[in-house]
Amino acid sequence: MPVRPSGNEEEYFAREEFERRKQAASERQAHIQAEELKQQRELHYMRCPKCGMQLDEITFGDVQVDECFNCGGMWLDKGELEKIRGKDAGFVGKLLGVFRI
Repeated sequence: MPVRPSGNEEEYFAREEFERRKQAASERQAHIQAEELKQQRELHYMRCPKCGMQLDEITFGDVQVDECFNCGGMWLDKGELEKIRGKDAGFVGKLLGVFRI
Protein backbone atom coordinates (compact mmCIF):
# COMPACT_ATOMS: atom_id res chain seq x y z
CA MET A 1 0.00 0.00 0.00
CA PRO A 2 1.49 3.41 -1.00
CA VAL A 3 2.47 5.87 1.68
CA ARG A 4 0.39 9.04 1.57
CA PRO A 5 2.35 12.29 2.14
CA SER A 6 1.37 14.45 5.06
CA GLY A 7 -0.36 17.81 4.60
CA ASN A 8 2.93 19.70 4.95
CA GLU A 9 4.58 17.54 2.31
CA GLU A 10 1.66 18.02 -0.09
CA GLU A 11 1.83 21.76 0.44
CA TYR A 12 5.61 21.75 -0.12
CA PHE A 13 5.36 19.78 -3.38
CA ALA A 14 2.44 21.91 -4.58
CA ARG A 15 4.48 25.05 -3.92
CA GLU A 16 7.50 23.56 -5.72
CA GLU A 17 5.34 22.65 -8.74
CA PHE A 18 3.81 26.13 -8.78
CA GLU A 19 7.25 27.78 -8.74
CA ARG A 20 8.50 25.46 -11.50
CA ARG A 21 5.51 26.32 -13.72
CA LYS A 22 5.84 30.01 -12.91
CA GLN A 23 9.53 29.93 -13.94
CA ALA A 24 8.72 28.05 -17.16
CA ALA A 25 6.01 30.59 -18.05
CA SER A 26 8.42 33.45 -17.37
CA GLU A 27 11.06 31.89 -19.63
CA ARG A 28 8.47 31.36 -22.41
CA GLN A 29 7.38 35.00 -22.14
CA ALA A 30 10.99 36.23 -22.30
CA HIS A 31 11.59 34.08 -25.39
CA ILE A 32 8.45 35.43 -27.08
CA GLN A 33 9.48 39.02 -26.33
CA ALA A 34 12.98 38.42 -27.70
CA GLU A 35 11.51 36.95 -30.90
CA GLU A 36 9.13 39.91 -31.31
CA LEU A 37 12.01 42.36 -30.84
CA LYS A 38 14.07 40.49 -33.43
CA GLN A 39 11.18 40.59 -35.92
CA GLN A 40 10.66 44.32 -35.36
CA ARG A 41 14.34 45.02 -35.96
CA GLU A 42 14.29 42.99 -39.17
CA LEU A 43 11.19 44.84 -40.39
CA HIS A 44 12.53 48.33 -39.64
CA TYR A 45 16.30 48.03 -40.04
CA MET A 46 17.58 50.59 -42.59
CA ARG A 47 14.03 51.75 -43.41
CA CYS A 48 13.05 55.38 -43.76
CA PRO A 49 10.99 56.55 -40.77
CA LYS A 50 9.05 58.88 -43.07
CA CYS A 51 8.06 56.70 -46.04
CA GLY A 52 9.28 53.21 -45.09
CA MET A 53 11.52 52.69 -48.10
CA GLN A 54 15.07 51.32 -47.96
CA LEU A 55 17.81 53.67 -46.72
CA ASP A 56 21.25 53.81 -48.32
CA GLU A 57 24.40 55.02 -46.64
CA ILE A 58 26.23 57.95 -48.20
CA THR A 59 29.42 59.59 -47.03
CA PHE A 60 29.24 63.17 -45.80
CA GLY A 61 32.81 64.11 -44.94
CA ASP A 62 33.89 61.21 -42.75
CA VAL A 63 30.37 60.47 -41.50
CA GLN A 64 28.07 57.79 -42.90
CA VAL A 65 24.61 59.34 -43.30
CA ASP A 66 21.50 57.31 -44.12
CA GLU A 67 19.57 58.72 -47.08
CA CYS A 68 16.22 57.76 -48.52
CA PHE A 69 16.28 58.10 -52.30
CA ASN A 70 12.49 57.86 -52.39
CA CYS A 71 11.53 60.90 -50.27
CA GLY A 72 14.97 62.54 -49.99
CA GLY A 73 15.14 62.31 -46.20
CA MET A 74 18.52 62.14 -44.51
CA TRP A 75 18.90 60.42 -41.16
CA LEU A 76 21.71 60.54 -38.64
CA ASP A 77 22.68 57.91 -36.11
CA LYS A 78 23.69 58.78 -32.57
CA GLY A 79 26.80 60.95 -32.46
CA GLU A 80 26.87 61.75 -36.19
CA LEU A 81 25.40 65.23 -35.77
CA GLU A 82 28.16 66.13 -33.33
CA LYS A 83 30.80 64.87 -35.79
CA ILE A 84 29.35 66.98 -38.61
CA ARG A 85 28.99 69.98 -36.33
CA GLY A 86 32.62 69.73 -35.25
CA LYS A 87 33.89 69.54 -38.83
CA ASP A 88 31.92 72.31 -40.52
CA ALA A 89 31.36 75.70 -38.95
CA GLY A 90 29.95 77.08 -42.24
CA PHE A 91 26.42 76.38 -43.43
CA VAL A 92 25.84 73.35 -41.20
CA GLY A 93 27.13 75.25 -38.17
CA LYS A 94 24.76 78.13 -38.89
CA LEU A 95 21.90 75.73 -39.43
CA LEU A 96 22.60 74.02 -36.13
CA GLY A 97 22.82 77.43 -34.46
CA VAL A 98 19.24 78.09 -35.48
CA PHE A 99 18.22 75.02 -33.48
CA ARG A 100 20.64 75.92 -30.63
CA ILE A 101 22.22 72.49 -30.61
